[in-house]
Amino acid sequence: MASITEIQDLAMQLSLSYIAKGTVNLQNETLSNLDYLKYVFESELAERRKAAIQKKRKESRLPHKTFDTSNLNPGVKWHIEQLETLTWLHDATDLTIMGRCDSGKTSLATHLGELALQEGMRVFYCDVDGFLNIMRNKDRIERQNRKFRYITNCDLLIIDELMYVALSEQDLPLFYRAINFLREERSIIYITNRELSEWPQVYVLQRPRQPNGCRGVFLLSQINDNSVMCCHELR
Repeated sequence: MASITEIQDLAMQLSLSYIAKGTVNLQNETLSNLDYLKYVFESELAERRKAAIQKKRKESRLPHKTFDTSNLNPGVKWHIEQLETLTWLHDATDLTIMGRCDSGKTSLATHLGELALQEGMRVFYCDVDGFLNIMRNKDRIERQNRKFRYITNCDLLIIDELMYVALSEQDLPLFYRAINFLREERSIIYITNRELSEWPQVYVLQRPRQPNGCRGVFLLSQINDNSVMCCHELR
């Protein structure tokens, strides 16, 4: 049977102060069943939590993707299960997801983002171009400023399509400053279709005026600094 203390604790969570403080004497209440009252309060809290998750899901801009585990080999499946514990997220560790096109990288990141939302965390998803656009315009365009403020209140930031093309000479320092600022209090998932070892070569091919891919090496060092969990091919 539900106790008076349990009912009052639930009332406190619902900001029902008269019940929580004992002003309403539950012991003398003859018209209500305490177990039913407990069920009502717990249902109210469950609905509030569900609504809060739905709101955060919309604000997160996560794509509507389903992560398919049916084709995973045992080793990759075990790795995914470790990521699903979100230990890396609770430890404020970054994650780099690498793999070929259409291998499920974004679906995996979305799946992890959904798990974070279920734990009451805030998540924000964008591709690298969208991220840079926010950083460039946060001080002069209100819409981008709202996105920036939301990101600064997030627990997890997901950046897609990193190094699909090499960042320009103007964008690289902007990206570097933004990442260094944001990673101090949240985890970041980087999604890329290139092996990290290929990044310097991308700069050699796409930005030939930047000799020896030094920009790519610089960016690689920053990404690797706190990204200790990497998932390569997902199939």
